[in-house]
Amino acid sequence: MNLTKSLFLSLIIFVITLSPLSADENALIGEWEGSIKVPGQELEVIIEFLLDDGQTVGFIDIPLQQAIDLPLENLILQNSNITFIIKDVPGEPTFNGNLSDDGNTISGEFTQSARTFPFTLMKKSEQEKLDETAKLEETLHAIRTFIDSTMSQWHVAGLSVAVVKDNEILMTEGFGYRDVENKLPVTSQTLFAIGSSSKAFTAFSVGLLVDEGIIDWDTPIKEYMPDFKMYDEFATQEMTAIDLLTHRSGLPRHDLMWYGAYFSREEMYDRLRYLEPNEPFRYTFQYQNLMYMTTGLMVGRLTNSTWEDVVYERVFVPLGMNNSNFSIDTSLNSDDFSQPYHVNENDEIEKMDFMNISAVGPAGSINSCADDMSQWVRMFLNKGKVDDTQIMLEATVENLITPHMFISRKSPSKELDYYAYGLGWFIQTYRGHPYVHHGGNIDGFSALVNLLPDDNLGVVILTNQNNSSYTSIASYYIIDQLLDLEPADWHRRNLNQKETLTEIEKVSETIERVKGTKPSHKLEDYAGVYENQGYGTIQIEQNDKELLMVYHAFASPLEHWHYDAFKPTEGLLADSDILIDFHTNLQGDIYRVAAPFEASVSPIIFEKLPPEKMSDPAYLAQFAGTYELAEIKVSVDLNKSGFLIITYPGQPVYELHPYADNKFQIGDLENYYVKFQIDKKSVTGLSFIQPNGGVHAVKVDENQ
Repeated sequence: MNLTKSLFLSLIIFVITLSPLSADENALIGEWEGSIKVPGQELEVIIEFLLDDGQTVGFIDIPLQQAIDLPLENLILQNSNITFIIKDVPGEPTFNGNLSDDGNTISGEFTQSARTFPFTLMKKSEQEKLDETAKLEETLHAIRTFIDSTMSQWHVAGLSVAVVKDNEILMTEGFGYRDVENKLPVTSQTLFAIGSSSKAFTAFSVGLLVDEGIIDWDTPIKEYMPDFKMYDEFATQEMTAIDLLTHRSGLPRHDLMWYGAYFSREEMYDRLRYLEPNEPFRYTFQYQNLMYMTTGLMVGRLTNSTWEDVVYERVFVPLGMNNSNFSIDTSLNSDDFSQPYHVNENDEIEKMDFMNISAVGPAGSINSCADDMSQWVRMFLNKGKVDDTQIMLEATVENLITPHMFISRKSPSKELDYYAYGLGWFIQTYRGHPYVHHGGNIDGFSALVNLLPDDNLGVVILTNQNNSSYTSIASYYIIDQLLDLEPADWHRRNLNQKETLTEIEKVSETIERVKGTKPSHKLEDYAGVYENQGYGTIQIEQNDKELLMVYHAFASPLEHWHYDAFKPTEGLLADSDILIDFHTNLQGDIYRVAAPFEASVSPIIFEKLPPEKMSDPAYLAQFAGTYELAEIKVSVDLNKSGFLIITYPGQPVYELHPYADNKFQIGDLENYYVKFQIDKKSVTGLSFIQPNGGVHAVKVDENQ
């Protein structure tokens, strides 16, 4: 049996009563440190004996095993000989040793499953305890000093910090302001949007269903969601929960499909089938928010509830995360929430608008605080245990933070090693220590959640700064301090990089402009509504002598750039530095627009929609009648479904599909149209338009 792997399989954290000690034996009470000499290494152990209502209680920690507060039982102390057992662990792990004459050392043999190894324990003196307490206070003071002295250099308005070490919450504190204008300070209960740090909660919710046998990690999700459909049929049939959670669907980000959109979660899910992949399924890592949205939708369906209800009832409630929520609207109704901020081009802290992303919530809509997040990381470090309740199997928790997808990207920092992705977590090593983390960025907020499982250390940084790099700077400094590492100068290093990037941005150029060109049509011809089945609609309006573009929650004037290309000049669309390109068909009509909303695929094509009246049966009725073309009579009728149909002798009956103002496509025939002529509000005729020309037919008054 491999001792180091199987020694401590149950982390049951509660007090076990041992036999009372006599007054002469009270020298045993205290904290003892030492090791068991197993083959190839010394396994560090920490044991504490203490009195509770006159009874002796004992606990043991094994840091390498990430075991904390395991209860002891069956203490026997005769003369100088002492024995005790670790409760509820296979193999009856037993310590049998002798107390030294000075009462400061216990040495002897440790036995488990008939295998025996030597051990030694040294009692920690009161002075050592005082020194450790003083050192911890010094460390926490250094952390506070660092944050107080550096956050202003990064123009961070406010942040909160949570630090958990060896099952103890060492720190949950606020710094700076949650509301700059009103000078309201950040507290440990101030709510911040944690953005994509929510993904770990979504993966955790799936793990809960795996534990219950409701879902299997490797079963295609089409078995759970028959209507699931991707652009790629192979991905549709083979996608599993693991695939959804590891960003290997083959889809690039496609963030502008959902960001600022008014789609519901179900509507976004239905639009997945129209989003073009840029890589083969399972071929490479590509961060993808919509796959997490889909995961949350699946969790809701399989539990006959919602993702929000599952996370609230199965995570927030048992962990005591009483302030956390899923919507910025809920935060705004609380007593302690942060405003969102960004740093403008003059390096000034400026307030932003909140962005509600509830529809894509499983990818990043959770709002939380330092107090609550400390409970989240403590539960993870305890391998799914909250007090004496195991809310998730240890093996499932381990699976969440195990690498599942390699990321072919090298870290620019020597302190950080390879990149991999687990289930809702990035996985690396930090200065040789296994390191699990996930950040989050959403309008006006940045977060970073850090776990170092082997060191029983968790650090959370929540800020009210848009796209902040300070979350990692503060995290790494705190980790260095708590692991007694020589602090790397992340602060100065990143400031220098920031200054370099700023200079590069200043000299960067936008898309080269061809001078001396003009639009091919009148501005009014560009106006209309354009639709893509995946992305939704773009509305182009004529506003005096310029065009205005409206897409989702964003609007911007369009500046003519060259030919039929126009450039957004305000807001998100302008920040994207893209050109909107209008296309003309063979008939000379502006019939679609190409928008490069996802750089890794071809421009997204939006087809121009006919005016709404073209689908109104009351309006279409005027076109019904008989038309004469060189003594050939053509009939147009309005059928019971409210569509126009055209009958031409010797030809099939075709449905007329609305195309433009009073213009219809003939069936599915490409570049074949019918356009009706209206004179003084009455229909006088129609024209057949086809690639090789066109002919005109006159409407006949059938009453004559």
